[in-house]
Amino acid sequence: MAKKKKNTAPETGGAAKAIMIWIVNIYVFLMLSVYPLFYHNKYYDMDTAKWGFFIRVSSVCAAILAGVFLWYIGSFAAKKETKRLFQEAYHNLVLTDWLAFAYLIVCCLSTALTPYKKNVIWGADGWYMGLVAQISFVLIYFCVSRLWRWDSINLFLYLLAAFAVFSFGVIMRFGFDPMEMYGNAEEYYVQHFLSTLGQVTWYSSYMCIMIPLGIIAYWQAQKNWQKIAFGIFSVVGFMTAVTQNSDSAYMAMIGIFFMLFWISFESDDCFLRFLETSIMALGAFKVIGILQKIYADRIVKLDRLSFFMSQSALTGVLLMVVILLYLLMRFYVYQKTQFHITDLKKIRSVSLILLAAGMIAVAIYIWLNSTGRLPGKLASANSYLLFDDGWGNNRGVSWRCSLGAFCKENILQKLFGVGPDSFGEYIYLYYKADLDHVLGSHISQDCAHNEWLNTLINLGILGLASYLGIFITSFKACMNEAKRHPYLYGIAIAIVAYFLHNFFCYQQIICTPTIFILMGMARSVIRFGYGDEETK
Repeated sequence: MAKKKKNTAPETGGAAKAIMIWIVNIYVFLMLSVYPLFYHNKYYDMDTAKWGFFIRVSSVCAAILAGVFLWYIGSFAAKKETKRLFQEAYHNLVLTDWLAFAYLIVCCLSTALTPYKKNVIWGADGWYMGLVAQISFVLIYFCVSRLWRWDSINLFLYLLAAFAVFSFGVIMRFGFDPMEMYGNAEEYYVQHFLSTLGQVTWYSSYMCIMIPLGIIAYWQAQKNWQKIAFGIFSVVGFMTAVTQNSDSAYMAMIGIFFMLFWISFESDDCFLRFLETSIMALGAFKVIGILQKIYADRIVKLDRLSFFMSQSALTGVLLMVVILLYLLMRFYVYQKTQFHITDLKKIRSVSLILLAAGMIAVAIYIWLNSTGRLPGKLASANSYLLFDDGWGNNRGVSWRCSLGAFCKENILQKLFGVGPDSFGEYIYLYYKADLDHVLGSHISQDCAHNEWLNTLINLGILGLASYLGIFITSFKACMNEAKRHPYLYGIAIAIVAYFLHNFFCYQQIICTPTIFILMGMARSVIRFGYGDEETK
């Protein structure tokens, strides 16, 4: 049989495409390696500085990319292949892409229809989550998913930047301020601002979506240097998790470890790595607890949940139990017995049922306790179990007023919302007295402190449905393809962590672009592999 000749004809638009790939890879590098460390004037204008970096870098890259894209289109037009180009682009669309398009359309319609025009384009001061930001997030997803390419060295640099952020976060909780970020700031700012990211909620949201990448890098590492490097990253990540002082992060950590537990039933080695990661986490908590006692005169005051995790006897006992389980499993695995963790997959299904049942039971208890339906002996005054206006650092009043405001919307507003980042302008029409009474008239409540509830108010049912759909379908795609490309597990877990963390927080200019970049990276890996093959 005659040997087929290799096609050596240059790809249409090949040079333009190569340049676009370079631009997007540079953009992702800037956003994941430089952006987290960038600040200006310390904490005094952190939100403005971060927004300025984001919008300038994004605008410059978008302008260059648009010019090169026109060149790319022109090369197809010159060969009369434009129809083929658009047909291929159409056939490559997946459900996540369609949902992103839908979200973009809803954002535009919501902006056009709303009577609340003050913040709808650029967003409220300090938040900047208006139409410009929402369009940017969607464009980031599309550009990264089509043009970013996997590079192990770049992944290492992304995690190195996160490691630096986490390291600063840890040492600053022990009264050391090498960058002199605090200066003569009041105690409030020392407690509530951290590292190079600012507010602890901003910090914790970034932390929760970057830690899973390092954990999975350790979980599937083959070389000793990789295990050491990613193990150190994970330990420092766990140290900052227990000192960052935001309760929202603990819900995300539950999701991270449950997901890791779930996927680790693939093999004995995977489950051993899960146990090793659990030991690193609990060990990091206890080391922090010891350091808190050594530097008792220097430590920054933390919430009681953080002190409980680092200093309670319960976490110490749990650490000993996990170490014992790890030693027993290593013994049985290396004795080459008939024991295999894959035979026990039913355990994870039972665990999921128990976790769901536990969460439902807690929710029911909080409702009964908060409405006075429990007898005195069963009632609790614990701030976590008693839902009132002050619950969750005043999230109670935010959620109550948000649900009430949604009910007051007309049909059109229920479908399309009151406009991007127009939450504050709308809700104060009806609940100014309630919010001022709890928060004070000097504080403006510009979001619901629940991203999904906030999206419901700002963009309506259609906006929330399409927005949630982007995350759900991205998560599903990652889980479906992760056996071929294990790093996708890291992005899947990051999506879960983002969802859980931001159930108590909000979109902001650090973590939201990052999660959209990660979802775009996942789609690129699914489509092109790790750079050595085009799989789809």
